[in-house]
Amino acid sequence: MTTRLFGTDGIRARAGEWPLTPEFTMRLGRAIGHLAHEQSQAPVVIVGRDTRRSGPLLESALLAGIMAQGVDVMLLDEFTTPGVSFLAARMNAAFGIVISASHNPYWDNGVKLFHGNGFKASDELELRIEQLALDDNPDWHANGQPGIVQLTRDLGEIYVNHLLHAFGGPGALRGLRVVLDCANGAASYLAPEVFRRLGAEVVALNVWPNGVNINVNCGTEGDGPQRAGQAVMAAMADIGFVFDGDADRCKFLDETGVERDGDFILAILARDLLAQGKLAGNAVATTQMANLGLDLSLRAIDVRLERTQVGDKWVSQAMRDGGYVLGGEQSGHIILFEHGLTTGDGLYTALRMSRLLLDNRGQHFSDLASRVLTKAPQILVRADVPAKPPLESLPAVQAQIQRSQDALGSDTLINVRYSGTEPVVRVMIQGAGQTAEALQREAQAILDEVTASVASNQ
Repeated sequence: MTTRLFGTDGIRARAGEWPLTPEFTMRLGRAIGHLAHEQSQAPVVIVGRDTRRSGPLLESALLAGIMAQGVDVMLLDEFTTPGVSFLAARMNAAFGIVISASHNPYWDNGVKLFHGNGFKASDELELRIEQLALDDNPDWHANGQPGIVQLTRDLGEIYVNHLLHAFGGPGALRGLRVVLDCANGAASYLAPEVFRRLGAEVVALNVWPNGVNINVNCGTEGDGPQRAGQAVMAAMADIGFVFDGDADRCKFLDETGVERDGDFILAILARDLLAQGKLAGNAVATTQMANLGLDLSLRAIDVRLERTQVGDKWVSQAMRDGGYVLGGEQSGHIILFEHGLTTGDGLYTALRMSRLLLDNRGQHFSDLASRVLTKAPQILVRADVPAKPPLESLPAVQAQIQRSQDALGSDTLINVRYSGTEPVVRVMIQGAGQTAEALQREAQAILDEVTASVASNQ
């Protein structure tokens, strides 16, 4: 089931343009508030946002719609997406909402929605919200008195204390020197505070958000990981972490400054959980974008890799369906169903990896990462597109994909997909025994055919 407004991770668009105009955002709020009454006689919605300039405007519009339906709001102000997810479940809220465009540039924004159990909204819920918001004559049922807003810092402290308790309490990371690149986003205040309260020595980068510098050459985007890697070496740190704008993603830098993505994290955590007898189902869920080297890495320890379509909500669904506890994406979304978590949490992932490092004192992460995973050659190319016609409806594209598959052999994985959050098409090719040049040549051939076919289809 698909919707027009909701993509792989909520609604995302340029702020101020439809559907993220103040007027329509208020209609979204009314639709969400209307459905909140199905969850409780006195429903509450928890709302947070990242640091981009358009956040307060869209937040005000959304809150106006929710409160117009007689629903109270617990407002977190600037807070991480996983923090909102956790608190929605902890506080028995009807829904959790985050106003964020994650890793996108500041001029974009979005609306992410969570059920009251902390899991991302289902397709069915998203479709009902869309239908209500687009209805010209909705029967809103205002339910009497308008709702109110409660702004309390104590709510955020519940999440912080949960993290502190999960990793041993104050001082538990004493002796660790860590670099944190917070992308001038939602983790800017939260991540350094948590690490410091746990006793780590922190070098904090990009923690001065001004509304327009979120994700600008920092965090997981652009040359952010390279810059953070340089800071790791300059500080002689044990490890470094980079977050995206809303901190649901995390990658790490080893002590030599080398970037290690979600594939490395999954390979490391799978071994750690397996050694503790906690890797339920002896399986890890990931997406079609994961490197083939991860398959080989997990096969070596008799762990199965289950692939889903791209999007962490699909990874989460596969984990729930299969009873697994570990999953994630190469991009750094790591989902661990432990300590009450229900979604990818970049800060929790960073703490988890830091604790693992301290538990293996004397072992460098560069050695550990290199030992558990050798990546197969992988090429990813992208291009902007004016529209997104179904790729299967473009015969020239399908023919080029088949030519490339024949040229590279059956051990090659080709994935062509539109971004769910941007007007972009991506072509990923990876394969054992192939040169990077060969993969690059075929990836570019497919990309050129997609852009030409989309243009002629207009």
